[in-house]
Amino acid sequence: MMKYLKTIICIMLLGAVLPSYAYSANDAADLSYRVNITVTDSSGSPKSSFDVGEDIFVKLSLSYTGAGRAPVYGFQGKLQFDSYVLKNTSVKMEKDISMKYTDGVINYIYLDMTASGKDDSMLQNIGTAVFQARNNGTFDFSLSNFILTNKDASQRYITPFEDVQIIVGSGIKEASKSSLYEDIVAAKSLLASVIIADNPKTIYSPDFWYSTKSAQNLRNVIAEAEAVFDKENALASEISAAIEKLSIGVSNFENSKIIGPKRWVASDGNNINYSVKASVKGGNGKIADGFEAQTIRATTSATIRMIPDEGFETEYIFINGEKFIGRDIYTIPEVSRDITVVVTFARKTPFTDIAHDDWFYFSVRYAYNEGLFTGTSETKFSPSGQMSRAMLATVLYRMENQPNVKFSDVFSDVQSGHWYSDSIIWANQNQIVNGYRKGIFAPNDAITREQIAVMLYRYAQGKGFDLHTENSSLSFKDANKISAFAKESIHWAVSKGIMKGNSDLTLNPSGLATRAEVATMLQRFKELE
Repeated sequence: MMKYLKTIICIMLLGAVLPSYAYSANDAADLSYRVNITVTDSSGSPKSSFDVGEDIFVKLSLSYTGAGRAPVYGFQGKLQFDSYVLKNTSVKMEKDISMKYTDGVINYIYLDMTASGKDDSMLQNIGTAVFQARNNGTFDFSLSNFILTNKDASQRYITPFEDVQIIVGSGIKEASKSSLYEDIVAAKSLLASVIIADNPKTIYSPDFWYSTKSAQNLRNVIAEAEAVFDKENALASEISAAIEKLSIGVSNFENSKIIGPKRWVASDGNNINYSVKASVKGGNGKIADGFEAQTIRATTSATIRMIPDEGFETEYIFINGEKFIGRDIYTIPEVSRDITVVVTFARKTPFTDIAHDDWFYFSVRYAYNEGLFTGTSETKFSPSGQMSRAMLATVLYRMENQPNVKFSDVFSDVQSGHWYSDSIIWANQNQIVNGYRKGIFAPNDAITREQIAVMLYRYAQGKGFDLHTENSSLSFKDANKISAFAKESIHWAVSKGIMKGNSDLTLNPSGLATRAEVATMLQRFKELE
Protein backbone atom coordinates (compact mmCIF):
# COMPACT_ATOMS: atom_id res chain seq x y z
CA MET A 1 0.00 0.00 0.00
CA MET A 2 2.82 2.37 0.89
CA LYS A 3 4.47 1.60 -2.47
CA TYR A 4 1.32 2.57 -4.39
CA LEU A 5 0.91 5.74 -2.31
CA LYS A 6 4.47 6.82 -3.20
CA THR A 7 3.75 6.20 -6.89
CA ILE A 8 0.59 8.34 -6.77
CA ILE A 9 2.46 11.17 -5.04
CA CYS A 10 5.24 11.09 -7.68
CA ILE A 11 2.68 11.26 -10.49
CA MET A 12 0.97 14.22 -8.80
CA LEU A 13 4.29 16.03 -8.37
CA LEU A 14 5.23 15.34 -11.98
CA GLY A 15 1.87 16.71 -13.13
CA ALA A 16 2.52 19.87 -11.16
CA VAL A 17 6.02 20.27 -12.58
CA LEU A 18 5.29 19.63 -16.25
CA PRO A 19 2.91 22.58 -16.78
CA SER A 20 5.43 24.79 -15.06
CA TYR A 21 8.15 23.53 -17.38
CA ALA A 22 5.98 24.12 -20.45
CA TYR A 23 5.08 27.57 -19.16
CA SER A 24 8.71 28.59 -18.79
CA ALA A 25 9.59 27.16 -22.19
CA ASN A 26 6.79 29.10 -23.85
CA ASP A 27 7.98 32.34 -22.28
CA ALA A 28 11.72 31.80 -22.72
CA ALA A 29 13.96 34.77 -22.05
CA ASP A 30 15.67 34.44 -25.44
CA LEU A 31 12.45 34.97 -27.38
CA SER A 32 12.71 37.76 -29.94
CA TYR A 33 10.90 38.54 -33.15
CA ARG A 34 11.13 40.53 -36.35
CA VAL A 35 8.35 42.06 -38.46
CA ASN A 36 8.93 41.67 -42.19
CA ILE A 37 7.35 43.81 -44.92
CA THR A 38 6.88 42.33 -48.40
CA VAL A 39 5.72 44.69 -51.17
CA THR A 40 4.52 43.20 -54.47
CA ASP A 41 2.46 44.08 -57.52
CA SER A 42 -0.76 42.27 -58.51
CA SER A 43 1.22 39.34 -59.94
CA GLY A 44 3.02 38.75 -56.63
CA SER A 45 6.39 39.99 -57.89
CA PRO A 46 8.45 42.04 -55.40
CA LYS A 47 8.55 45.67 -56.48
CA SER A 48 9.43 49.13 -55.14
CA SER A 49 8.55 51.42 -58.07
CA PHE A 50 4.98 51.78 -59.33
CA ASP A 51 2.94 53.79 -61.82
CA VAL A 52 -0.04 55.95 -60.86
CA GLY A 53 -3.16 53.74 -60.87
CA GLU A 54 -1.25 50.52 -60.15
CA ASP A 55 -2.25 48.21 -57.27
CA ILE A 56 0.23 47.59 -54.46
CA PHE A 57 0.10 44.65 -52.03
CA VAL A 58 1.81 44.90 -48.64
CA LYS A 59 2.11 41.71 -46.59
CA LEU A 60 3.40 41.56 -43.01
CA SER A 61 4.86 38.47 -41.36
CA LEU A 62 6.62 37.59 -38.12
CA SER A 63 9.80 35.59 -37.76
CA TYR A 64 11.92 34.46 -34.83
CA THR A 65 15.31 36.12 -34.37
CA GLY A 66 16.16 34.52 -31.03
CA ALA A 67 16.68 30.91 -29.99
CA GLY A 68 13.37 30.71 -28.09
CA ARG A 69 10.15 29.40 -29.64
CA ALA A 70 6.63 29.94 -28.30
CA PRO A 71 3.05 30.45 -29.46
CA VAL A 72 1.85 34.05 -29.76
CA TYR A 73 -1.09 34.98 -27.53
CA GLY A 74 -1.67 38.47 -28.87
CA PHE A 75 -0.12 41.34 -30.75
CA GLN A 76 -0.76 44.85 -31.97
CA GLY A 77 1.02 47.29 -34.26
CA LYS A 78 0.76 49.90 -37.00
CA LEU A 79 1.78 50.17 -40.66
CA GLN A 80 2.14 53.83 -41.66
CA PHE A 81 2.13 55.26 -45.20
CA ASP A 82 1.62 58.50 -47.13
CA SER A 83 -2.11 58.80 -47.86
CA TYR A 84 -1.43 61.48 -50.49
CA VAL A 85 0.59 59.04 -52.60
CA LEU A 86 -1.40 55.87 -51.87
CA LYS A 87 -5.05 55.08 -51.25
CA ASN A 88 -5.91 52.06 -49.11
CA THR A 89 -8.54 50.08 -51.05
CA SER A 90 -8.92 46.93 -48.95
CA VAL A 91 -7.37 44.60 -46.37
CA LYS A 92 -7.06 40.83 -46.57
CA MET A 93 -7.35 39.69 -42.97
CA GLU A 94 -6.24 36.33 -41.66
CA LYS A 95 -8.43 34.40 -39.22
CA ASP A 96 -8.72 36.12 -35.82
CA ILE A 97 -6.51 39.02 -36.97
CA SER A 98 -8.09 42.47 -37.23
CA MET A 99 -6.83 45.05 -39.75
CA LYS A 100 -8.35 48.51 -39.75
CA TYR A 101 -7.44 51.67 -41.69
CA THR A 102 -7.45 55.14 -40.05
CA ASP A 103 -5.69 58.34 -41.19
CA GLY A 104 -2.74 56.89 -43.11
CA VAL A 105 -2.29 53.95 -40.72
CA ILE A 106 -3.25 50.26 -40.89
CA ASN A 107 -3.81 48.95 -37.35
CA TYR A 108 -3.23 45.24 -36.67
CA ILE A 109 -4.76 43.57 -33.60
CA TYR A 110 -4.88 39.91 -32.49
CA LEU A 111 -5.95 38.56 -29.09
CA ASP A 112 -6.09 34.84 -28.36
CA MET A 113 -9.35 33.80 -26.68
CA THR A 114 -8.61 30.04 -26.48
CA ALA A 115 -5.56 30.11 -24.16
CA SER A 116 -3.68 27.99 -26.70
CA GLY A 117 -2.04 30.74 -28.76
CA LYS A 118 -1.08 30.75 -32.43
CA ASP A 119 1.77 28.68 -33.77
CA ASP A 120 4.42 29.34 -36.41
CA SER A 121 1.97 29.04 -39.32
CA MET A 122 0.18 32.17 -38.09
CA LEU A 123 3.41 34.12 -38.00
CA GLN A 124 3.99 33.66 -41.72
CA ASN A 125 1.05 35.85 -42.71
CA ILE A 126 -0.36 38.56 -40.44
CA GLY A 127 -2.43 39.98 -43.29
CA THR A 128 -2.18 41.92 -46.55
CA ALA A 129 -3.12 45.55 -47.12
CA VAL A 130 -4.01 46.55 -50.67
CA PHE A 131 -3.34 50.06 -51.98
CA GLN A 132 -3.71 52.00 -55.20
CA ALA A 133 -1.04 54.46 -56.29
CA ARG A 134 -2.91 57.71 -56.87
CA ASN A 135 -0.26 60.48 -56.95
CA ASN A 136 3.43 60.85 -57.73
CA GLY A 137 5.70 60.74 -54.72
CA THR A 138 8.29 58.91 -52.65
CA PHE A 139 7.70 57.68 -49.09
CA ASP A 140 8.53 54.86 -46.66
CA PHE A 141 6.22 52.13 -45.39
CA SER A 142 7.11 52.18 -41.68
CA LEU A 143 6.14 50.08 -38.68
CA SER A 144 5.53 51.33 -35.16
CA ASN A 145 4.32 50.13 -31.75
CA PHE A 146 4.48 46.40 -32.52
CA ILE A 147 3.96 44.49 -29.26
CA LEU A 148 3.60 40.72 -28.75
CA THR A 149 1.80 39.20 -25.76
CA ASN A 150 3.22 36.08 -24.10
CA LYS A 151 1.32 33.32 -22.31
CA ASP A 152 1.81 34.98 -18.92
CA ALA A 153 0.31 38.24 -20.34
CA SER A 154 3.72 39.94 -20.31
CA GLN A 155 4.67 41.88 -23.44
CA ARG A 156 7.62 41.85 -25.83
CA TYR A 157 8.41 44.89 -27.95
CA ILE A 158 9.66 44.21 -31.46
CA THR A 159 12.64 46.30 -32.56
CA PRO A 160 14.21 47.38 -34.78
CA PHE A 161 11.90 48.07 -37.69
CA GLU A 162 13.15 48.47 -41.26
CA ASP A 163 11.29 50.93 -43.48
CA VAL A 164 10.59 50.08 -47.11
CA GLN A 165 10.79 52.93 -49.61
CA ILE A 166 8.19 53.18 -52.38
CA ILE A 167 8.40 55.37 -55.50
CA VAL A 168 5.30 56.24 -57.50
CA GLY A 169 5.62 57.86 -60.91
CA SER A 170 8.41 60.42 -60.95
CA GLY A 171 8.75 60.18 -57.18
CA ILE A 172 8.11 63.92 -56.88
CA LYS A 173 4.92 65.26 -55.34
CA GLU A 174 3.14 67.70 -57.62
CA ALA A 175 1.57 70.78 -56.12
CA SER A 176 -2.11 71.02 -57.03
CA LYS A 177 -5.34 72.33 -55.59
CA SER A 178 -6.45 68.76 -54.90
CA SER A 179 -3.42 68.11 -52.70
CA LEU A 180 -3.90 71.48 -50.99
CA TYR A 181 -7.53 70.57 -50.32
CA GLU A 182 -6.50 67.21 -48.82
CA ASP A 183 -3.99 68.96 -46.56
CA ILE A 184 -6.66 71.42 -45.41
CA VAL A 185 -9.09 68.58 -44.63
CA ALA A 186 -6.37 66.68 -42.74
CA ALA A 187 -5.44 69.77 -40.72
CA LYS A 188 -9.08 70.41 -39.78
CA SER A 189 -9.51 66.75 -38.87
CA LEU A 190 -6.46 66.96 -36.61
CA LEU A 191 -7.90 69.97 -34.80
CA ALA A 192 -11.26 68.26 -34.37
CA SER A 193 -9.73 65.07 -32.97
CA VAL A 194 -7.74 66.53 -30.07
CA ILE A 195 -8.46 68.32 -26.80
CA ILE A 196 -7.79 72.06 -26.71
CA ALA A 197 -7.43 73.42 -23.19
CA ASP A 198 -5.35 75.66 -20.97
CA ASN A 199 -6.01 73.76 -17.74
CA PRO A 200 -4.38 70.31 -17.95
CA LYS A 201 -5.57 69.39 -14.45
CA THR A 202 -8.99 68.61 -15.90
CA ILE A 203 -7.68 66.20 -18.53
CA TYR A 204 -7.18 62.52 -17.76
CA SER A 205 -8.03 60.67 -20.96
CA PRO A 206 -6.48 61.01 -23.44
CA ASP A 207 -3.34 61.99 -21.61
CA PHE A 208 -2.33 64.85 -23.93
CA TRP A 209 -3.73 68.21 -24.96
CA TYR A 210 -2.96 71.39 -26.93
CA SER A 211 -3.13 75.00 -25.77
CA THR A 212 -5.74 77.37 -27.19
CA LYS A 213 -2.94 79.59 -28.54
CA SER A 214 -1.34 76.80 -30.58
CA ALA A 215 -4.78 75.78 -31.88
CA GLN A 216 -5.54 79.35 -32.94
CA ASN A 217 -2.21 79.58 -34.75
CA LEU A 218 -3.11 76.48 -36.77
CA ARG A 219 -6.61 77.84 -37.51
CA ASN A 220 -5.01 81.01 -38.90
CA VAL A 221 -2.73 78.97 -41.19
CA ILE A 222 -5.71 76.88 -42.35
CA ALA A 223 -7.66 80.06 -43.13
CA GLU A 224 -4.77 81.35 -45.26
CA ALA A 225 -4.60 78.02 -47.13
CA GLU A 226 -8.37 78.11 -47.74
CA ALA A 227 -8.04 81.62 -49.18
CA VAL A 228 -5.53 80.32 -51.74
CA PHE A 229 -7.75 77.32 -52.52
CA ASP A 230 -10.77 79.60 -53.06
CA LYS A 231 -8.78 81.87 -55.38
CA GLU A 232 -9.96 81.00 -58.88
CA ASN A 233 -6.70 81.76 -60.69
CA ALA A 234 -4.21 80.83 -58.00
CA LEU A 235 -0.69 80.45 -59.37
CA ALA A 236 1.24 77.21 -58.94
CA SER A 237 3.77 79.09 -56.83
CA GLU A 238 0.96 80.32 -54.53
CA ILE A 239 -0.40 76.79 -54.14
CA SER A 240 3.07 75.41 -53.39
CA ALA A 241 3.70 78.14 -50.83
CA ALA A 242 0.32 77.46 -49.18
CA ILE A 243 1.02 73.70 -49.00
CA GLU A 244 4.44 74.32 -47.46
CA LYS A 245 3.12 76.87 -44.96
CA LEU A 246 0.28 74.56 -43.95
CA SER A 247 2.74 71.69 -43.50
CA ILE A 248 4.89 73.86 -41.24
CA GLY A 249 1.79 74.97 -39.33
CA VAL A 250 0.68 71.38 -38.72
CA SER A 251 4.19 70.39 -37.67
CA ASN A 252 4.39 73.31 -35.23
CA PHE A 253 0.99 72.36 -33.82
CA GLU A 254 1.96 68.70 -33.36
CA ASN A 255 5.20 69.74 -31.68
CA SER A 256 3.21 71.84 -29.20
CA LYS A 257 1.50 68.74 -27.79
CA ILE A 258 1.58 68.61 -24.00
CA ILE A 259 1.67 65.06 -22.62
CA GLY A 260 0.88 64.30 -19.01
CA PRO A 261 3.69 62.42 -17.26
CA LYS A 262 3.23 58.77 -16.28
CA ARG A 263 5.71 57.88 -13.55
CA TRP A 264 6.44 54.71 -11.59
CA VAL A 265 9.08 54.93 -8.88
CA ALA A 266 9.68 51.21 -8.43
CA SER A 267 9.34 47.98 -10.36
CA ASP A 268 6.50 45.61 -9.52
CA GLY A 269 8.60 42.64 -10.59
CA ASN A 270 7.06 42.19 -14.06
CA ASN A 271 7.92 45.53 -15.69
CA ILE A 272 11.19 47.01 -16.87
CA ASN A 273 12.15 50.43 -15.54
CA TYR A 274 14.61 52.90 -17.08
CA SER A 275 16.33 55.97 -15.71
CA VAL A 276 15.92 59.43 -17.24
CA LYS A 277 18.55 61.91 -16.08
CA ALA A 278 18.48 65.58 -17.15
CA SER A 279 21.14 68.28 -16.82
CA VAL A 280 21.96 71.73 -18.20
CA LYS A 281 24.92 72.65 -20.39
CA GLY A 282 26.17 76.23 -20.40
CA GLY A 283 23.97 77.62 -17.64
CA ASN A 284 21.28 80.31 -18.04
CA GLY A 285 18.57 78.04 -16.65
CA LYS A 286 17.88 74.86 -14.70
CA ILE A 287 15.86 71.66 -14.66
CA ALA A 288 12.77 71.95 -12.42
CA ASP A 289 12.89 70.18 -9.08
CA GLY A 290 11.83 66.55 -9.34
CA PHE A 291 12.69 66.25 -13.03
CA GLU A 292 16.49 65.91 -12.81
CA ALA A 293 16.33 62.13 -12.20
CA GLN A 294 13.30 59.95 -12.85
CA THR A 295 12.51 56.23 -12.96
CA ILE A 296 10.17 55.48 -15.86
CA ARG A 297 8.44 52.23 -16.77
CA ALA A 298 9.23 50.98 -20.28
CA THR A 299 7.06 52.37 -23.13
CA THR A 300 5.50 55.06 -20.94
CA SER A 301 6.34 58.76 -21.21
CA ALA A 302 8.80 60.97 -19.38
CA THR A 303 8.27 64.71 -19.08
CA ILE A 304 11.09 67.18 -18.43
CA ARG A 305 10.38 70.73 -17.23
CA MET A 306 12.91 73.50 -17.81
CA ILE A 307 13.13 76.85 -16.01
CA PRO A 308 15.10 79.42 -18.05
CA ASP A 309 16.67 82.44 -16.38
CA GLU A 310 15.09 85.85 -16.98
CA GLY A 311 15.61 86.85 -20.62
CA PHE A 312 16.42 83.30 -21.77
CA GLU A 313 14.47 80.41 -23.28
CA THR A 314 15.05 76.70 -23.83
CA GLU A 315 17.20 76.36 -26.95
CA TYR A 316 17.86 72.68 -27.66
CA ILE A 317 17.20 69.37 -25.94
CA PHE A 318 19.63 66.52 -26.62
CA ILE A 319 18.11 63.06 -26.02
CA ASN A 320 21.00 60.57 -25.86
CA GLY A 321 22.89 62.94 -28.15
CA GLU A 322 20.06 63.48 -30.67
CA LYS A 323 19.16 67.16 -31.07
CA PHE A 324 15.59 68.50 -30.77
CA ILE A 325 14.12 72.00 -30.77
CA GLY A 326 13.71 73.06 -27.16
CA ARG A 327 10.52 73.79 -25.24
CA ASP A 328 10.08 74.58 -21.56
CA ILE A 329 8.00 71.41 -21.19
CA TYR A 330 9.29 68.46 -23.20
CA THR A 331 7.88 64.93 -23.24
CA ILE A 332 9.63 61.79 -24.44
CA PRO A 333 6.60 59.77 -25.57
CA GLU A 334 7.97 56.22 -25.19
CA VAL A 335 10.96 55.38 -23.01
CA SER A 336 12.66 52.20 -24.20
CA ARG A 337 16.14 52.53 -22.63
CA ASP A 338 18.11 54.58 -20.12
CA ILE A 339 18.10 58.20 -21.27
CA THR A 340 20.43 61.12 -20.74
CA VAL A 341 18.92 64.54 -21.41
CA VAL A 342 21.11 67.61 -21.88
CA VAL A 343 19.43 71.02 -22.17
CA THR A 344 20.84 74.31 -23.48
CA PHE A 345 19.34 77.78 -23.07
CA ALA A 346 19.61 80.77 -25.39
CA ARG A 347 19.06 84.47 -24.92
CA LYS A 348 15.72 85.70 -26.28
CA THR A 349 15.93 88.16 -29.13
CA PRO A 350 14.54 91.69 -28.68
CA PHE A 351 12.78 91.55 -32.05
CA THR A 352 9.02 92.02 -32.04
CA ASP A 353 8.57 91.17 -35.73
CA ILE A 354 9.47 87.48 -35.40
CA ALA A 355 7.59 84.71 -33.55
CA HIS A 356 8.25 81.12 -32.48
CA ASP A 357 5.94 79.84 -35.20
CA ASP A 358 8.04 81.45 -37.97
CA TRP A 359 10.09 78.90 -39.91
CA PHE A 360 13.19 81.09 -39.52
CA TYR A 361 12.82 81.92 -35.81
CA PHE A 362 15.52 79.60 -34.49
CA SER A 363 18.02 80.62 -37.16
CA VAL A 364 17.48 84.32 -36.42
CA ARG A 365 17.90 83.63 -32.70
CA TYR A 366 21.10 81.72 -33.45
CA ALA A 367 22.52 84.50 -35.62
CA TYR A 368 21.61 87.09 -32.97
CA ASN A 369 23.19 85.12 -30.12
CA GLU A 370 26.33 84.44 -32.14
CA GLY A 371 26.68 88.16 -32.86
CA LEU A 372 26.43 87.61 -36.62
CA PHE A 373 23.35 89.77 -37.14
CA THR A 374 21.99 92.90 -35.56
CA GLY A 375 18.48 94.15 -36.13
CA THR A 376 17.44 96.94 -38.42
CA SER A 377 16.45 98.70 -35.18
CA GLU A 378 16.51 97.81 -31.48
CA THR A 379 13.23 95.91 -31.77
CA LYS A 380 12.99 95.01 -35.48
CA PHE A 381 14.81 92.30 -37.41
CA SER A 382 13.03 92.82 -40.75
CA PRO A 383 13.07 89.11 -41.77
CA SER A 384 11.65 89.85 -45.22
CA GLY A 385 14.10 92.66 -45.86
CA GLN A 386 16.76 92.20 -48.49
CA MET A 387 20.35 91.34 -47.61
CA SER A 388 23.03 93.53 -49.20
CA ARG A 389 26.43 92.42 -50.43
CA ALA A 390 28.07 94.55 -47.75
CA MET A 391 25.94 92.93 -45.02
CA LEU A 392 27.04 89.40 -45.91
CA ALA A 393 30.69 90.43 -46.09
CA THR A 394 30.28 91.92 -42.61
CA VAL A 395 28.68 88.74 -41.26
CA LEU A 396 31.59 86.61 -42.53
CA TYR A 397 34.03 89.14 -41.07
CA ARG A 398 32.30 88.77 -37.67
CA MET A 399 32.44 84.99 -37.98
CA GLU A 400 36.23 85.38 -38.27
CA ASN A 401 36.28 87.50 -35.07
CA GLN A 402 36.96 90.75 -36.99
CA PRO A 403 40.74 90.55 -37.49
CA ASN A 404 42.76 93.74 -38.04
CA VAL A 405 42.63 94.99 -41.61
CA LYS A 406 44.94 97.36 -43.45
CA PHE A 407 42.73 99.37 -45.77
CA SER A 408 43.61 99.40 -49.46
CA ASP A 409 41.89 101.21 -52.31
CA VAL A 410 40.63 98.12 -54.15
CA PHE A 411 37.11 99.16 -55.08
CA SER A 412 36.24 102.65 -56.22
CA ASP A 413 32.90 102.54 -54.36
CA VAL A 414 34.32 101.30 -51.02
CA GLN A 415 35.94 104.14 -49.14
CA SER A 416 37.70 104.01 -45.78
CA GLY A 417 35.66 104.72 -42.65
CA HIS A 418 32.30 103.16 -43.65
CA TRP A 419 30.68 100.52 -41.44
CA TYR A 420 31.40 97.91 -44.10
CA SER A 421 34.88 99.03 -45.26
CA ASP A 422 37.03 96.64 -43.19
CA SER A 423 34.67 93.72 -43.92
CA ILE A 424 34.82 94.11 -47.69
CA ILE A 425 38.58 94.69 -47.82
CA TRP A 426 39.16 91.67 -45.56
CA ALA A 427 36.88 89.53 -47.78
CA ASN A 428 38.80 90.66 -50.87
CA GLN A 429 42.19 89.98 -49.30
CA ASN A 430 41.03 86.45 -48.43
CA GLN A 431 39.72 85.73 -51.97
CA ILE A 432 36.10 85.63 -50.81
CA VAL A 433 34.91 88.52 -53.03
CA ASN A 434 36.26 89.95 -56.26
CA GLY A 435 33.62 92.54 -57.00
CA TYR A 436 32.26 93.38 -60.42
CA ARG A 437 34.48 94.35 -63.31
CA LYS A 438 36.18 97.77 -63.42
CA GLY A 439 36.85 97.77 -59.67
CA ILE A 440 33.21 98.04 -58.55
CA PHE A 441 31.88 96.14 -55.51
CA ALA A 442 28.37 97.64 -55.24
CA PRO A 443 28.10 97.25 -51.44
CA ASN A 444 24.44 98.29 -51.27
CA ASP A 445 23.22 95.96 -54.01
CA ALA A 446 20.87 93.22 -52.79
CA ILE A 447 22.72 89.91 -52.82
CA THR A 448 21.47 86.97 -54.87
CA ARG A 449 21.22 83.38 -53.71
CA GLU A 450 24.01 82.24 -56.02
CA GLN A 451 26.28 85.05 -54.80
CA ILE A 452 25.71 83.85 -51.23
CA ALA A 453 26.70 80.32 -52.25
CA VAL A 454 29.90 81.62 -53.86
CA MET A 455 30.94 83.69 -50.83
CA LEU A 456 30.26 80.84 -48.40
CA TYR A 457 32.10 78.37 -50.63
CA ARG A 458 35.18 80.59 -50.85
CA TYR A 459 35.09 81.27 -47.11
CA ALA A 460 34.86 77.51 -46.43
CA GLN A 461 37.74 76.92 -48.84
CA GLY A 462 39.90 79.35 -46.87
CA LYS A 463 38.95 77.56 -43.63
CA GLY A 464 40.00 74.17 -45.01
CA PHE A 465 36.50 72.67 -45.10
CA ASP A 466 35.74 69.48 -47.03
CA LEU A 467 34.44 70.74 -50.38
CA HIS A 468 33.82 67.29 -51.89
CA THR A 469 30.32 66.76 -53.32
CA GLU A 470 28.67 63.47 -54.26
CA ASN A 471 26.09 64.72 -56.75
CA SER A 472 27.21 65.46 -60.30
CA SER A 473 23.99 67.19 -61.36
CA LEU A 474 21.15 69.22 -59.87
CA SER A 475 17.51 68.19 -60.36
CA PHE A 476 16.00 71.68 -60.02
CA LYS A 477 13.84 72.90 -62.89
CA ASP A 478 15.87 76.10 -63.22
CA ALA A 479 19.33 74.53 -62.82
CA ASN A 480 20.20 75.81 -66.31
CA LYS A 481 19.82 79.38 -65.00
CA ILE A 482 22.74 79.08 -62.58
CA SER A 483 25.56 81.40 -63.67
CA ALA A 484 28.78 79.71 -64.74
CA PHE A 485 30.79 81.31 -61.93
CA ALA A 486 28.40 79.90 -59.30
CA LYS A 487 27.80 76.30 -60.47
CA GLU A 488 30.51 74.67 -58.37
CA SER A 489 29.54 76.69 -55.30
CA ILE A 490 25.83 75.88 -55.59
CA HIS A 491 26.57 72.16 -56.08
CA TRP A 492 28.49 72.28 -52.82
CA ALA A 493 25.90 74.37 -50.94
CA VAL A 494 23.04 72.06 -52.00
CA SER A 495 24.93 68.84 -51.27
CA LYS A 496 25.82 70.08 -47.75
CA GLY A 497 22.23 71.11 -47.04
CA ILE A 498 23.11 74.81 -46.73
CA MET A 499 20.88 75.82 -49.64
CA LYS A 500 17.60 74.09 -50.42
CA GLY A 501 15.14 74.39 -53.27
CA ASN A 502 11.62 75.73 -53.18
CA SER A 503 8.51 73.56 -52.99
CA ASP A 504 7.99 73.98 -56.76
CA LEU A 505 11.39 72.33 -57.38
CA THR A 506 13.15 75.55 -58.31
CA LEU A 507 16.34 76.96 -56.80
CA ASN A 508 15.91 80.58 -57.93
CA PRO A 509 19.69 81.20 -58.19
CA SER A 510 19.40 84.83 -59.29
CA GLY A 511 16.63 85.62 -56.79
CA LEU A 512 17.29 88.09 -54.01
CA ALA A 513 17.75 86.58 -50.56
CA THR A 514 15.91 87.86 -47.49
CA ARG A 515 17.59 88.41 -44.14
CA ALA A 516 15.68 85.41 -42.76
CA GLU A 517 16.94 83.15 -45.56
CA VAL A 518 20.53 84.26 -45.00
CA ALA A 519 20.26 83.65 -41.25
CA THR A 520 19.03 80.12 -41.98
CA MET A 521 21.84 79.38 -44.44
CA LEU A 522 24.44 80.75 -42.03
CA GLN A 523 23.24 78.48 -39.23
CA ARG A 524 23.40 75.45 -41.52
CA PHE A 525 26.89 76.52 -42.60
CA LYS A 526 28.10 76.92 -39.03
CA GLU A 527 26.78 73.47 -38.13
CA LEU A 528 29.22 71.97 -40.67
CA GLU A 529 32.13 72.95 -38.42
